[in-house]
Amino acid sequence: MKSVFLLPALLGLAFSHPAPEVEPRTGIQVAHFYFQAAATGYNLTVPADGNWHPTNNGLNVNIITALDFTVIQCDFKTHQQVAYNYQLSGDSFPKEQFAVGPPQPIDAVRCHGYCLQVYQDCVVNGQFVGSCCNGFCAANKCRPYVYPQDIPWPN
Repeated sequence: MKSVFLLPALLGLAFSHPAPEVEPRTGIQVAHFYFQAAATGYNLTVPADGNWHPTNNGLNVNIITALDFTVIQCDFKTHQQVAYNYQLSGDSFPKEQFAVGPPQPIDAVRCHGYCLQVYQDCVVNGQFVGSCCNGFCAANKCRPYVYPQDIPWPN
């Protein structure tokens, strides 16, 4: 019986503190890629609108680097079956990559969604905002990937 009297108080409390609103996204995010083909390669910019965008390039690509977007939010169209292996680049500021095997032309790219740039808020008022483009969410901010050898350790 006591719980019946408690219910209106709990409902009143819930409605007096509405959930925080997350700023809505405007426009379509753009993803920038570098397609490496042995000693050469090419850059490609693709809107993350969910549509297929042709690469118009016949190079046999062996590594796809996502310069500022989450590579797993994209699909790649090829002539034959291919295996994609996720990895991070060996750069001092690592970037997400797919190793392509066997190397072959990438005919088209399709990306969807959005991601957050380094040092943007990935959690606001306790609510998850979105995935980090090229890093991970820690302490409410998107943090860049860092290799252990790049961390300045005290002597």
